[in-house]
Amino acid sequence: MDEHVTLFSSSLLSKWGFNDGDEPEAWLNWCDTHGIDYTRLDYPLAALVREHLLPVIEQPVTAVDIETCHNPIRIDTLHGVDVTNYWRDTSVEGLLTPEKVDVPMTEVLRLALAEAGLTEAPRYEGPLAHS
Repeated sequence: MDEHVTLFSSSLLSKWGFNDGDEPEAWLNWCDTHGIDYTRLDYPLAALVREHLLPVIEQPVTAVDIETCHNPIRIDTLHGVDVTNYWRDTSVEGLLTPEKVDVPMTEVLRLALAEAGLTEAPRYEGPLAHS
């Protein structure tokens, strides 16, 4: 089975994009299946976007990191024009292509480990440990 997370381009234009900045259920489930303690890793959203989504966006954009409890990475310019006014707009579909990119879970894990400075995934201990 091809396990991946999907990053939608339209999320780059939304305060609530990328699951409002929260880890996707697919990632949490994948970690559980593989005995990885995701509570000891940060989901590497900004790194995923910078390494896998932004490079394939066909329009000229600039991205900005935002310290917030919502989506922490968005584009602030499109074709050199400020688009921060779109961040609260829900009708931004189709402005960016491609529509989405799929990133394998193994790559998500690689980036999460790199951000944490780890070489191996933290595992559940005790009664939560998977055999």
